[in-house]
Amino acid sequence: MELLQLRYFFESAQNQSFAKTAEKYAVPATSVSASVRRLEKELGLSLFDRSCNRITLNDNGRKLQQSLQVVFYELEQTVDHLTSTSTDTREIKMLVRAMRGEITDRIIAYKTKHPHMAFQTVFDFEEKNYEHYDIIIDEETDQYTDYQKIILYNTRLRLRVAKNHPLCQKKLTLKQLADQPFISIGEHNGMHRLLLNACKQAGFAPNFVVLSNDLQCNRKFVEAGVGIGLGREYPGAVISENITYLDVTDFNVKQTICAYYKQHSAYGNVEHFLNFLKSRL
Repeated sequence: MELLQLRYFFESAQNQSFAKTAEKYAVPATSVSASVRRLEKELGLSLFDRSCNRITLNDNGRKLQQSLQVVFYELEQTVDHLTSTSTDTREIKMLVRAMRGEITDRIIAYKTKHPHMAFQTVFDFEEKNYEHYDIIIDEETDQYTDYQKIILYNTRLRLRVAKNHPLCQKKLTLKQLADQPFISIGEHNGMHRLLLNACKQAGFAPNFVVLSNDLQCNRKFVEAGVGIGLGREYPGAVISENITYLDVTDFNVKQTICAYYKQHSAYGNVEHFLNFLKSRL
C-alpha cells in the first residue's frame, strides 16, 4: 500500500471521479483507476461501486475516506510545522457565498485546534470587493479569473418536502410540480438560479411563496408543508426528521462549491487553513 494510492483514492472519493483526480495530478485517468484497483486488491475489498463509467463510494470506501481525512490533515499539519521558518500571524479574511452552515462548522473545528488563529468572515452575496479577501467560498464560476481554486463539494441538489406531503412516495417529473408553491434561499444564491433554470427547461416558472436567506427559516417552512424546498445531498448532510426528498426523475442538478484564493497569499495561515478544508470537506 503506497501513499500515492491512498491520495488517488481519497481525491477520487471526494469528487466521485477518477478523471478529476487524474486532472489534478496530471496523469492519465487509467493510471488513477488502476492504482485504486491495486489498493482494493491489497485490501481484499471494493471501495467503489462501478457502473456505466460512473463510480460511487460504497460503505467500505466511506470508512476509509473518513480515516484518511484525519490522517492526511495530521500529516500536512506536521509537514507545515517542520518546514515553517516563521510564524504567520495574519488574520484570515474570508468571503462565504455558499454552504454557509458547513463552512461555519469548519471554521469552528479549526479554531478548536488552533485557538490563536483569527478570522474575519463575511457572509454576503452582493459583496464585489474580492481583493479584500484571502479566501472566497462560492459555487464554481468563471468570475474569479485571477484566483486558484480547490473543489470542496460536488453535490447533488434534491427537492424536499414535509414527510406528510401528498406528493411523497410518488415518482414525479419536474413539470408535475408546476402548480406547487416553492421555497428558496433568494435570487442571489446559486442554488436558486439552478432551480430556476431547471424549471425553465421543464416549461414553467416556479411560484415562490418564500424567499429568505435564513436557512433555518426555510427549513421550518418546508417542515410545516408551506412549499417545496431545495437542499444538497452529500456525505454527512443532515436532513430534518420531518423532511424527506421527493422522487423527481428528471431533476438531475448538481452544484460544485470551490474555495478560491490568490496564489501569492496562499502561505502560512492561509495555506494551512486551505489544507484543512481540503482534508475535512
